[in-house]
Amino acid sequence: MKFYKKAILGMPFDWMFAIIVGAFILFLAIYFTVNFIQTSEIRQNTETAAIIKSYLDPFETGLASGKSSNVSFRKETRTIMSCNALRNPPFGEQTIRFSDKNLKESFGNEGEAVPIKDKYIFSEEIIQGKNWYVFSIPFFMPFKVSDIIIISSENYCFYNTPEEIEEEIKRLQLININMTNDKKCAGVSVCFYPTSQESNCSIKVNTNSKTVDKDNKKVYYEGNLVYGAIFSSPEIYECNVKRLMNKAAELSMVYNDKIILLERVGCGSTIKGDLTNLINNIKNFDSSAKLKSISALSENIDEQNEAVKPDCKVY
Repeated sequence: MKFYKKAILGMPFDWMFAIIVGAFILFLAIYFTVNFIQTSEIRQNTETAAIIKSYLDPFETGLASGKSSNVSFRKETRTIMSCNALRNPPFGEQTIRFSDKNLKESFGNEGEAVPIKDKYIFSEEIIQGKNWYVFSIPFFMPFKVSDIIIISSENYCFYNTPEEIEEEIKRLQLININMTNDKKCAGVSVCFYPTSQESNCSIKVNTNSKTVDKDNKKVYYEGNLVYGAIFSSPEIYECNVKRLMNKAAELSMVYNDKIILLERVGCGSTIKGDLTNLINNIKNFDSSAKLKSISALSENIDEQNEAVKPDCKVY
């Protein structure tokens, strides 16, 4: 032991210095290599999120029919969606963050959040899996407000499906939805019923009250928003409904200006006051529970618009 200590004490200083410097250089090399890999991973995942955003562009069809598609990834992916109705006023904003599994079979570093300002994506807050099922469908209130985009990565079992929803699912060829009576169906269970009754289903849709019970929370829907309520988290649903209402208010102001132009060519319109009421109702909109009153007002506007001559229609 004494010999060992003497050997150390007797080691030339330049050797000791070389060992310390070498260890420090090795540490820096490892640190910068790991940091470079992580930075590259974040950059790549940010670029992938931007590609996904671009991929969703065609789902804004501008038509009344909607469309569907399936996406397959080589590796299991995780996408984190968020929504903020107050950012980017008056239309709000969503963000998307992406990551996939690395060689260690764990999810790598998420990319930067990519903002989405012109789309209304209804999904769970975390979309995870190798396969995505995407479809879009228009939303009217009473004119077309936007296409709503639905993204899911799971299979669903629909029980007691209403005829109009069944026809829409078949038309869009949504392969991850099984309309069945088989209780052994493998997937997220969604039950439709006209009255309030107990059910063991994960998601309960009351077609009378137009409510969806999911994750121990209740949201309200009108029209095609039923799909958003089923396939998205309640938080993202409420946020996107608020964003859609804000856009409906902006469009209402545009149509009010159009009425002034139509009046100059002899087209009288009775919906200007109702459009103003619609705008005022939306200003006080704070949850989907207020959709019912707004929907009733929009139906009245639509009836009046349909009653005039084709050349005098506001939309």
